[in-house]
Amino acid sequence: MRSTLSVVATAALLTALGTAPAQADGPRTLTGPVTGDPDVFLTFVGCANLFAPAAAPQSRINLGPYDAPLGRRSLGLVPASPGTASGPFARFDSLASFDSTLAVAATSGSQGVSYVMSITPSNPPGTAWSGRAAVSASPGAWTEVSSAALAYDWTLVDLTTLTVVSSAGTATTAAFAAEHGDGAGFGVTGFGCDGQSFNLDAVRASGSTFDFEGVALSTGASVDRPRAEAGERVTISGRVTDGTGRVTGDPLVLESRPPGGAWSQVGPAVASDRSGLARVDVPVSETTEFRWHRPESQYADEGWSDPVTVTVEQPATAPAPAESDQSEKSDKSEAPAPQ
Repeated sequence: MRSTLSVVATAALLTALGTAPAQADGPRTLTGPVTGDPDVFLTFVGCANLFAPAAAPQSRINLGPYDAPLGRRSLGLVPASPGTASGPFARFDSLASFDSTLAVAATSGSQGVSYVMSITPSNPPGTAWSGRAAVSASPGAWTEVSSAALAYDWTLVDLTTLTVVSSAGTATTAAFAAEHGDGAGFGVTGFGCDGQSFNLDAVRASGSTFDFEGVALSTGASVDRPRAEAGERVTISGRVTDGTGRVTGDPLVLESRPPGGAWSQVGPAVASDRSGLARVDVPVSETTEFRWHRPESQYADEGWSDPVTVTVEQPATAPAPAESDQSEKSDKSEAPAPQ
């Protein structure tokens, strides 16, 4: 996440914001707070004033709260302290048609703020119009917030000193543009002003839609030896990695089956060691396939490794001993002699 404090304090950036935002087709899936988009990104700003000091929140992908508006997961944000609002920054080339929407959920509710800054034909050189509106989300469900639907308190700001020059009343972005002229700029809508954690999803701005989803993980399995004698123990190891190859250390559950049979769980979940490996020693009495199950987590869907096989060669069956002729002779010798 970026801080816009140093960004919005310069007229040069506001001029650059006149470039039309890029258009995107369909939702873009994110697995964290970084969008990779210069027109829309997550940031944090002061709640009382756009230029006030602000602290970066912690972020994590998780399930809930409630059913996410897009997909199954959303981006959870935990403010460092009250007084900072976190949410999407969006560029626009037309104040009159600007709209940025996001869905927010908080089990305890959340207070936030929305800012808009724009340069229009009516503001003097070296100044910009700044609008501020308080926003809130009630507990119990997702709330969609639209910047175009908000009534902002507008002021004229000196971009050199960041001080208020004059006030310009309350109006929506479209109504303000109709009175003061259209222009380029940016908007920021964020929550967390009360210090309560919250979740964001379905961010739509500057022609893009962002859906926060889980991380793609891969699970691998290996065995210390592929062949064993009946009754011997073998070591099955498992490793979970993300898309970059980084070992994540997720807990794993071992499963086994005879070839062609049904999978069954072998013991409880296994935590990884310091190297990120999960290991289990198991006895084998017959040829067996093993695989690791990675249970669903807050930040990733469940998955399985490819199976590994341990081949057990059964000892050859010894032939049954032949009957002894001695017993027959013994029986005959003991029979009474004919009279």
